[in-house]
Amino acid sequence: MGIASMSLGQTRLPPVDAASSAPVSPVLAGTHLANEASGASWPLPPRSATVIQDPAFRLAEAPSLPVSDPLGVEALQRDSILPPGTRNGVFQKVNVGGSYIPRFESDSLGISKLSTDVVFGVPFPERQSPLLITPAYRVSFLDSPDFTDVPARVHDAELGLSHFRKLNDRWMFNGAVTLGVYADDHSFGDSEAFRVTGRALGIRELTSTWKGIIGVVYLNRAGFSVVPAAGLTYDRGDLKIDLVFPRPRVAWLLPGSTPQPGDQRWFFLQGELGGNIWAVRRSTGAEDALSYGDARVLVGYERKVIGGISQRWELGYVFNRELEFDSEGFESELDDSMFVRAGWTY
Repeated sequence: MGIASMSLGQTRLPPVDAASSAPVSPVLAGTHLANEASGASWPLPPRSATVIQDPAFRLAEAPSLPVSDPLGVEALQRDSILPPGTRNGVFQKVNVGGSYIPRFESDSLGISKLSTDVVFGVPFPERQSPLLITPAYRVSFLDSPDFTDVPARVHDAELGLSHFRKLNDRWMFNGAVTLGVYADDHSFGDSEAFRVTGRALGIRELTSTWKGIIGVVYLNRAGFSVVPAAGLTYDRGDLKIDLVFPRPRVAWLLPGSTPQPGDQRWFFLQGELGGNIWAVRRSTGAEDALSYGDARVLVGYERKVIGGISQRWELGYVFNRELEFDSEGFESELDDSMFVRAGWTY
């Protein structure tokens, strides 16, 4: 279910981009709910904080947790919300990825991004209800438009805490808190750089193929403090549909895949929002906040290999691009562009 970046199990339902599509946002939810993640954190609209593209919305892709070990997965598999592919020990997976939005015109903005995150799982407090701990880092290299002084580089450093708990035969709870610092090279100590975001979701099994999602997402920004989250997911095995804003997704299992999870190839169509807000220092030396946002539609190919290296490739179109400095108080519209993203998970 596409829930972010970072990508629990991918990499971005995290923020701007997420190598999975992490990590992962409902009405939202990473980042991202994304989370270029795979992955994300999921990226949010302009002037809103980014939540890792976090695939929490895709239950089938929720991160796997350990076996004969601290978590005892063999027992969990008999009646578990967790998918196959669990690892022994606390370490679960590592995601790396990159994306590129070219600057076609002098008055536009180019973005090259590199991202990485690591997923750990510990009992919380029982083995059946683990706590997922995901440190993540992304760096974006900005090719500035000629009409303003955008910094050459901005950073996202995050620590995500996510918890799944089965409440009964029909309901499951997913809660998450993300602590993040978002800044250019000179502004990590600014008060505007640090943000805390989170979500609380109830996921109900409606039928053997349909699940419903309802809850709230806390963005910690003026005008976007608390946003309701709702959506539906469908999983037939060879067809998966996420009717979840702002990351709708349809995925088809391709020939050559194994019947059970192990080595599967997927083709997918997806929509998402990209963007973030960073504390920055202007060329004049003044402190400011830079906001960027966009909308994306993309096609992608993903190969999931349990116990090996999974990969994802995406190509898309980026539109509704906006750039704003808080001190200026108005948004600058940017030209549409293309979007390329790739990610690997082990």
